[in-house]
Amino acid sequence: MAKRLNPGVAVAGITIAALVGVGFLAVQAANSAPDNRGIARTSTPTPSGASGAPVAPAYVPPPVPANSGTGKRVVYSLKDNHVWLVDEAERMLREYRVAPAPIKPQPGTFQVTLKKEEAQTGSDGLRITYSVRFGAVQGVPLGFAATDTPLDQIDSGGKAGPSPTGTARPRTSAPPAKQSAGIRSTPDDGVALWNFAPVGTPVIVVP
Repeated sequence: MAKRLNPGVAVAGITIAALVGVGFLAVQAANSAPDNRGIARTSTPTPSGASGAPVAPAYVPPPVPANSGTGKRVVYSLKDNHVWLVDEAERMLREYRVAPAPIKPQPGTFQVTLKKEEAQTGSDGLRITYSVRFGAVQGVPLGFAATDTPLDQIDSGGKAGPSPTGTARPRTSAPPAKQSAGIRSTPDDGVALWNFAPVGTPVIVVP
């Protein structure tokens, strides 16, 4: 007749076997794991977007200049080379940068007098569309128009100014063929102005 094992002895044997097995697996894992010492992150990571690049600060649009009228209007700043579209409720609907003209208007109140959507050659020799005129300067038509030419490549007839990076921006290789009072914008901004400002809309030019 076979002897029965003491239950306590059986449990102890099973426990010892389990501990031996766990120890063996731990040694194997330690020998096969890569050495990550020296490359662990120790500083707080910079917030990043989906691509991993640092998140750019939120754009804060410049406010509509003071003393630029009331009601629905187009506001153009000579100093800032900037345009604002303001509705009847004094809400700024859009703002954008423009390339100024060599011949600049004096500050004052004007009105949209003529609009032409079709492509044409402007007085500065550029191909333009969505022309919105609001007067004349020295006998030259004054107005806004859209162009495919990058704004920072347009020769506005002045001295070379600083670029966004702080270095001198060279002038284009040739000056405009004619004197121009055309203020140029990107195509998207030109379409927005065209849709916003029918003939008779005030255009307020501020210093």
